[in-house]
Amino acid sequence: MKLLKFILPILLFASCNSNNDVDSQGIADTVYTPISNTTASYEVFEPKGYYVWDVNVEKKTLKKNPAIVTEDIDSVISGLNSQYENILLEKLALRKDTLHLKISNSEYLTNQMGSSGPDQYIAQAVINLVSVPGVKYVHIDFKEGSHAAPGTWSRKDFPGYIIIQ
Repeated sequence: MKLLKFILPILLFASCNSNNDVDSQGIADTVYTPISNTTASYEVFEPKGYYVWDVNVEKKTLKKNPAIVTEDIDSVISGLNSQYENILLEKLALRKDTLHLKISNSEYLTNQMGSSGPDQYIAQAVINLVSVPGVKYVHIDFKEGSHAAPGTWSRKDFPGYIIIQ
């Protein structure tokens, strides 16, 4: 049943037509300010069909996912939840241009991922979610911990990323 939840959105995406042109100028203006001064020392698993961008905090790179046909909030959240099984992101509402999300149990994110893990997670989440048309800001509500605090982010909070092929 869980597998069906992940395959169905991919099949729906495959049946839709969309313009896949990447607006390099919009991405070049993307800015990144790390939540902490450390960087991740690992590569990010990229679930095909869920993420618009594969975000690498350490290398400060963005790689467009060729499997994406259309950007969708629920699919990005499903991808994040499958990659980070200990951090379950819940969609609350999209109000104007701000997507409101909640992490009910943030212990893993804030206290167990080290100092660079939350940076990677938040960068992956925000950069992908603001790629969805109509989303300019992402507000994530969760209980603050040692390595992460709730807040509102936009693309401008992640400067210096380079698009790679």
